Amino acid sequence: MGNDFATSVATPHTSTTSHAVSGELDLATVHDLRLSFSAALAVPTDSSALDLDLAGVTFMDAAGLGAVMWCRRRALAAGRACMVDNASPAALRLMKLTGTHGLLRDVAAASAPGVTPV
Repeated sequence: MGNDFATSVATPHTSTTSHAVSGELDLATVHDLRLSFSAALAVPTDSSALDLDLAGVTFMDAAGLGAVMWCRRRALAAGRACMVDNASPAALRLMKLTGTHGLLRDVAAASAPGVTPV
């Protein structure tokens, strides 16, 4: 598990920086996410938010969800917002099961009848 994990950071809008995560987000990879997210937070920027893009996440367990929550707490402590964009079906399913899908940028879209978690 975890051998296809990767992250990248982009600032598509001046107010938000996007931290894209792909692969398996689990116990084997959460340390890597924490390191890359901390590094992204340390970069001086004018953006007021550092969002997590989970579209490329193929698997997420409780450790992965814990890391997402850790990232949010770190961003808030640094005075920046942190939401989840583009949750993959794997991430969305766990977020819905745990009631953390309120962190999604578009909660209404994630709760729409046509959205079916795997």
